[in-house]
Amino acid sequence: MEKIIKPKPFKQLRCSDNYMFAKVMEDEETCRKVLEVLLDIKIDRLTYPEPEKSLFTGPDAKGVRLDVHTSDDNRDFDIEIQTTVYSELRERSRYYQDIMDLDYLQKGHRYSELKDNIVIFICLDDLFKKGLPVYTFENICRENNSIKLQDRTMKVFYNCSKWKDIESKEKSELLKFLLTDKPETDLCKRLKEREAKIKMTAREYKEYMDYCDLVDSSYEQGKEENALAIAINMLKKNKLELQDIAEYTGLSPEKVNELAESVKCKT
Repeated sequence: MEKIIKPKPFKQLRCSDNYMFAKVMEDEETCRKVLEVLLDIKIDRLTYPEPEKSLFTGPDAKGVRLDVHTSDDNRDFDIEIQTTVYSELRERSRYYQDIMDLDYLQKGHRYSELKDNIVIFICLDDLFKKGLPVYTFENICRENNSIKLQDRTMKVFYNCSKWKDIESKEKSELLKFLLTDKPETDLCKRLKEREAKIKMTAREYKEYMDYCDLVDSSYEQGKEENALAIAINMLKKNKLELQDIAEYTGLSPEKVNELAESVKCKT
């Protein structure tokens, strides 16, 4: 499960923070230029980039919130920024592609109409620990690597810590900027200017405060759920007094007593 991280103060946000990254990329031209640099492609026009887009495939299905979702006529893009490398990142890339396709199909499209599906993770560190600046994955035949499945899906993981090893100066400088917050190219300066403009807007500040309230609520809920799980595990081992468990977990003695009764009933 992804660790919930408490948000930074608004003025301390950088383009490498997912909230600010999503906001900066709301601008169609900025988003288009970033995608062109990252993927070495040309894009005529993007649909309006949707920051923090939530996708659901059904009322009881697990939803997902994409940092930046956009598309052109033939391709569907998701761009994620990761300040911390999570252990579930590989699985998330798989799920994100699946749910993007499902969202498209549920709008009445046929399988043959599916767009190329490209998920990009910009990581500040090396997820795979192999020292490469970029890892690109497509489905190929294990028995004959020259045969591609041609399902038109691609996952790309960038490792900003190896920005010096990228031949393209513009791409190298983009990763360097996200790592160091020092803009040296026109594109990076554009990103920094967008960031500064957002920080000067009262409406953006209020939106971020609302976002922080939601994250703080999830953070506190996560802490309580963790404390409950620890307490239940301690009760099952039956090696500590109830008061000691309450002091260790921060739960009230009444709550620990309630959990103890529940554990008894199940044993």
